Amino acid sequence: MLTRAMLDPSMYFLAVMGLLASLLASRAVIAPHRYRPLTGHEGQALIGTVLLGTGIAVVITLVMGNALSDLLLPVALFLLAAVPMARLAPRLNVAGVLLLTTEILTFWFGFVWTALFLREAGLPANTLMLAGGAMVFAGIFFGLTFAERIARDAVLTHESWRYPMDAPTGAAGPRDQKVSIQLPCYAEPPEVVMATMDHLAALDHHDFEVLVCDNNTKDEALWRPLEAHCAYLNERAGKEIFRFFHVSPLPGAKAGALNWLLDVMHPDAEFVAVIDADYLATPDFLARLLPFFRNPRVGYVQTPHDYREYQGSAYLTACYWEYMPSNKVDMLGVSEYGGAFTIGTMCILRANAIREAGGWAEWCLTEDSEISVRLRAVGYSGLYIGETFGRGLIPETFSDYKKQRFRWTAGPVQQLRRHWRLFLPSPWARPLPGWTKLLEVLRCMAPLRVLFAMIGGLLGFLALAAALLAGVMEPFQVPDAAWVLTGIGTAAWLVGIWHRYKLTGTTRLRDMVLGEVARNALTYTVLQAGLAGLSAKPLAWRRTPKFALGADRGSILADSLPETVIGVVLAVFAGLTIAAADQVGVSFALLSGLGLASLALRFFCAPYVAWLALRHARRQASNMPEPQAPPALSQRTT
Repeated sequence: MLTRAMLDPSMYFLAVMGLLASLLASRAVIAPHRYRPLTGHEGQALIGTVLLGTGIAVVITLVMGNALSDLLLPVALFLLAAVPMARLAPRLNVAGVLLLTTEILTFWFGFVWTALFLREAGLPANTLMLAGGAMVFAGIFFGLTFAERIARDAVLTHESWRYPMDAPTGAAGPRDQKVSIQLPCYAEPPEVVMATMDHLAALDHHDFEVLVCDNNTKDEALWRPLEAHCAYLNERAGKEIFRFFHVSPLPGAKAGALNWLLDVMHPDAEFVAVIDADYLATPDFLARLLPFFRNPRVGYVQTPHDYREYQGSAYLTACYWEYMPSNKVDMLGVSEYGGAFTIGTMCILRANAIREAGGWAEWCLTEDSEISVRLRAVGYSGLYIGETFGRGLIPETFSDYKKQRFRWTAGPVQQLRRHWRLFLPSPWARPLPGWTKLLEVLRCMAPLRVLFAMIGGLLGFLALAAALLAGVMEPFQVPDAAWVLTGIGTAAWLVGIWHRYKLTGTTRLRDMVLGEVARNALTYTVLQAGLAGLSAKPLAWRRTPKFALGADRGSILADSLPETVIGVVLAVFAGLTIAAADQVGVSFALLSGLGLASLALRFFCAPYVAWLALRHARRQASNMPEPQAPPALSQRTT
């Protein structure tokens, strides 16, 4: 009869292979789209890694007192799966073959291992039924997310590419094609927007216009300098390039401004470039991206969000490195599988494609990514280029940082609720490029998946704790193998995180830790936004302020009260669980206590980042120079 202990060696082997695959990827993938072969013959590297993993698993198996014969099955199945995968998926590198093979086999062996463990634990029949249902759900969840992982981790697992990551150099773009650069703003600091305009004036392109649209700003002191600066830049250029519009009232926030500009832009403009008010574009922004539009089916080209002026501040550094892995790693993989989407700034779109798709969505918090859904639905495709062509400003307070992430998270959920019919399989909906349908659905559902997983785990813990305290079931022993697997799995996870940050551009441990702290600090905001996006009620579009900070900007308690309360509650439950070890069993108490404590720590990241932000605000305020009025137009030099 098959027992859980008989599968322990299989789990050791697969855990070790996952760690080795992560180490191989970190060595072979030295930059996005730059793969360094490990040996002269990749097949030898694959077999050699399997043999090394087998040797390590043999040592662990002997130390843990299991039978070596139980290793034969997983090693044989691994080779039987890995070799065909390497042949059938030639674009995968060796690390990719090993990683994907490991994930597939770990799921199936882990499924059986968990089922046997639950059976041997002596759970009540009703609890076993609930656990079985949860495992079936987990199987469906794995199948969907595995496909998403193939795309999102493509930078780590592929050695050849269908789509470019960098823009061409030296290839002359269609310099005679007119571009309408659209710069919407609302109540922005004039000096920030004027710096953005100065960089646009220096673009290396023959024919473009810049439309600055300030909508609904009541304070003339904020928009009059922009109007004057447009006149100054035109005077300096000797022709009209900049046009300024102050429009009030104008509904629809940023999307409303962009729709309004579609009607006043130059009729000969073939392309629309969208720039946020704080982004400083590089001179080659248009010249190097326009050549992609020689393909008439390319409807848009997107470049990453990137940021400036974060050095020297622990808070801004944390935010910066939280942003970067998604922008520099994940989105490249999504683009490789046809799912590239626009993200609001530093992008170029075909003007006629925007009109064909119906304009910008004023009902959606993420009008930027929403329009890419409709562009693909009408037959266009898009590209995501990993090279930075402009840098903006990071929100100066934790509260503003959370508001920005709320908008970015709730918007895609709104998109899914509105456009779900577009993502149905054929023949119920027309085809979309690549894996667009699957990737869009999973991207939009991401916060809800995290929420359901978290709630399911907490409910499972409470059900087991109640059964143990009530004496319905006897305390059970968590296998020693579980602790070994947790250690190896944690090591593989840390290697993967380190590699992603390395590909993003840093090898400093401090940057990585701060980036992960900032990511965890947004947990509550992401979950809250996911639920809010399900509502049919309109959600308010809240801009990210860019004014200089005062010393009183931000409050640790006010900016992180829900997260702090949740963290305290989880920490109390962790302590109570460990205190009740005699009633619920030492193993269950220790495992559950560690899990609850780690979840509490995740929420406690929010008050810590709020403290970093408050410290940043006080330092900024102490170094802030006295404000000076901008010079009049006649006083400026050319």
